Amino acid sequence: MVRHPGHSRPAPRGGAGALGLTAALLLAPAALNPVAGAAPLDRAMAFDFLVQSACLDPGGQPIAGRLPFEPGCERRRPLRADENLPWRKTDWPGLAHISRQPEGYMASDALLGTLEGREAAIQTFDFGGGEAAFGRFDPASDGGQVAVLAGGRAELAVTQDGGHPGQLQWFLSPDCRPGAPAAAGWLIFGAQVPTGSWGEAVVRLRIAPAADACPAGFDSSLTRWRRETIPLPVRFHDDPRRREVRIEVIVSEHFGGPTIPEGNHLERFWYARGLGMVRWERWEDPARSPRVKERAEWFAGTGRCLPVAFSERPAPDWEMVDCRTWTNFRRPRGGEVLRSTGWPGRHEPPRAANPA
Repeated sequence: MVRHPGHSRPAPRGGAGALGLTAALLLAPAALNPVAGAAPLDRAMAFDFLVQSACLDPGGQPIAGRLPFEPGCERRRPLRADENLPWRKTDWPGLAHISRQPEGYMASDALLGTLEGREAAIQTFDFGGGEAAFGRFDPASDGGQVAVLAGGRAELAVTQDGGHPGQLQWFLSPDCRPGAPAAAGWLIFGAQVPTGSWGEAVVRLRIAPAADACPAGFDSSLTRWRRETIPLPVRFHDDPRRREVRIEVIVSEHFGGPTIPEGNHLERFWYARGLGMVRWERWEDPARSPRVKERAEWFAGTGRCLPVAFSERPAPDWEMVDCRTWTNFRRPRGGEVLRSTGWPGRHEPPRAANPA
């Protein structure tokens, strides 16, 4: 990743579906408490993990700078892709940069929008520093990913990263049909999300250049997920002291093969209620690449990702080679207006030509 957390967008804003979900997600902070067992997640609850929330004042307006886990958030709703943001989340900078770049390297918003007419969680990757700037779309570096719901499952449908500037990459499943809407292939979590154990499935997917550019073959991926309440490290740009909050998360694991021994890598995600995606890790097997240990040692030296629950080796000798934690929060300053990058834009992506 991130470049992008990807396997190795365009969305009209708002809409009736988004407004309906907004009404369903007027939740109080008490809703952040864990729910035992593996009861099915309804649509509103699933999006509550995928999309970040605004805290509301008595008049129903977003409170600038207020986070869902802070006092005074008695009511909240999901933030939409077409509105100003009361807060943003960025990643933790490395130890060498924390004094001169306290805002980190990448902001990531998780906003409610649509993809091909379907409700979607639009998760942006917005680099700042150097030639890039926060709050605008820089094609050479920025991008994002879009999650949708299908049959109670949460799935990633499309992504874009700086390694493929200007190019959407679609995660397609064997349900893909030319001329049809995208059949998302990257499973995040299933309709039932257990606590205390993993849910799992082996899914088939492959990346394609268009929503209906159906591949001739597909790859298998072991996917696991669980729902837990864990402590997460947090900091604020205006007060960088390290703190810790307990919050409910869904942890999702995506292996590059049908089993752990057959997988050559793992991508692991944390989705927090009211915050959206807050952490991503990539792990690799050194037996398959001679540079894994070298990369892991360099990354560990950056101090960029603090330990959190479920950040564990998936198998003996595997090493974490990359990670980002987006719990470094940005509040607006004075009359400042915070906006997302607008990715993936207002225009529908190109479709593959239908066969004659």
